[in-house]
Amino acid sequence: MRVDPGLSAKPTPGLVVDATSGLAEEPWPEALRIEVPPDWPSGVYVVVLDPPSGSAGMAVFVVRPGAVAPASVLYVNAAATWQAYNHHGPSLYGTLPAGPYGGASWERAHEISFDRPYSEAGGAGYLPRWEAAFIRWQERNGHDVAYCADLDLEMHPEVVGGRRLLVLPGHHEYWTGPMRDTLEGALATGMSASFLSANTIYWQVRLEASPLGPGRRMICYKSRTADPITATHPELTTCQWRLPPVSRPESLVIGQMYGHVVRTPADWVVVNSGHWLYAGTGVHDGDRFVSLVGQEYDTFYPKVSPPGTELWAQSPTVTAAGQADPTGHPTVHTASVYTTPAGGTVVAAGTYQWGWALDSFGQHYYQGRFTPTDARVARVTTNIYRRLGDGTG
Repeated sequence: MRVDPGLSAKPTPGLVVDATSGLAEEPWPEALRIEVPPDWPSGVYVVVLDPPSGSAGMAVFVVRPGAVAPASVLYVNAAATWQAYNHHGPSLYGTLPAGPYGGASWERAHEISFDRPYSEAGGAGYLPRWEAAFIRWQERNGHDVAYCADLDLEMHPEVVGGRRLLVLPGHHEYWTGPMRDTLEGALATGMSASFLSANTIYWQVRLEASPLGPGRRMICYKSRTADPITATHPELTTCQWRLPPVSRPESLVIGQMYGHVVRTPADWVVVNSGHWLYAGTGVHDGDRFVSLVGQEYDTFYPKVSPPGTELWAQSPTVTAAGQADPTGHPTVHTASVYTTPAGGTVVAAGTYQWGWALDSFGQHYYQGRFTPTDARVARVTTNIYRRLGDGTG
């Protein structure tokens, strides 16, 4: 832990919002610059700003691995999705509160910026809600892990080199084309991936520079007709990955893809209990993991999933009001696994809340239902690391 006492911070001139794009940036005067020494371990770090009076604030940053022998496992933080939901000024969601803005639909931005603090969790973003419990579990169990942000898959694609397993927990909804290309390129070499998450690779976005540097603004129109790039580069249109003109369903990589929001978390229902993923858990088909499926879930689309995809969970769900299942079958969460042509393995859990069952830290409630820690979920996660990653556990 590092402490920097007696900092002199100046007030911000205020949030600057572009009325056309919704772009919000806060040009805060610099109070502290941290030069990361080469011997700092790769990880997710939190800066705590504790004023003499008032409540403390936080900021999160990720230290990429240095020039050392690469860790077997690369943990990918969902920075792009955190920013999409950042309501310090207009976000990509006009129906949610947006600081001084009322959250009306016209306030939904189509351009957002990393040059502003997170409104969630006192500046910690979605670290406490979706990722901290998972990080605590893997560090406590001594796994050989390096860390990067998802944006590094575009800005620093070399970060995947030498890995055996990419791990993506939580909520990874927003992806650029180069991010996805790096992921698919890694899988083509025989690397494995574990999507212990849901609603992954759902919207395509683009990165642009801000005055503070490259890749600090994110573009997402959520519409092929509104996005001006559609006419010249349709493959970069910021719409759902599965829709024209992009037409690259996320299930081609993950094995399954987004279904819906749940009304309340559902129990995970085991199928294919003899699979190696369940080794040592003692489970049988039909056994349940309590309230593990939520806040959103993925489901299996057999026509656009890789050949040989198997299911290892099928859990009935109740979706949020007014939503129907697009596959035509009863609303059901699935978990999938398949072997890539290069010999790697892709595991998908299809739920945000996997990490909640690994560690008691932070948020464990959604819509009044509590997700307890579960040793069986921990054992499944250990099996993934043991077989596909660092071999420990």
